[in-house]
Amino acid sequence: MNCPKCQGGTYLADEDLVKVLENSTPMKLLIKQTFVCRACAERTSRIISDDMDARKKEIQDVTSGVQTVSLAGNAVTPAPPTDQAGAGIQFLDSV
Repeated sequence: MNCPKCQGGTYLADEDLVKVLENSTPMKLLIKQTFVCRACAERTSRIISDDMDARKKEIQDVTSGVQTVSLAGNAVTPAPPTDQAGAGIQFLDSV
């Protein structure tokens, strides 16, 4: 989205839920989005509608590959971190 004042680029600063339309099929959400211009810092907002069913499908897609495991009674030791970035660090305080 571009700034209506200077036509500069904007970023999404805030999203607020305005209202849930329960009587519609599929159920819709009214969301107020607030944008801030990167050039002039002008704040603009707009109201959009979003389907609740589409959000449910996104959540199901994300959680479809997740496995839950019960750890009751099982002692699990965490694996040591495999940080390759810190592998070559040497402390020279004994020199």
